[in-house]
Amino acid sequence: MPMPSQPTPMPLPRDFTDHGPCVEDLARAFAAQDAATSEALIETLATQAIRQWRLDDATFWQRVKFQARMIRARQGSGSSGKH
Repeated sequence: MPMPSQPTPMPLPRDFTDHGPCVEDLARAFAAQDAATSEALIETLATQAIRQWRLDDATFWQRVKFQARMIRARQGSGSSGKH
């Protein structure tokens, strides 16, 4: 039974024209999910893009992964005072 606090997964963009330039929104959605699962999904999306020579897409997904890690790091540090 899924926990009610889990955000509903948003539909994933299919290509660069679908996801547009907004890395931050997708990164927040991925950061809200389990880290290992979301990073594996991002890696899959980036790998598919590379195989299809969609380098803009691959770069986009790497940026999403980096942003999601940064968001998780900020959330994990909480109020430790280290910025």
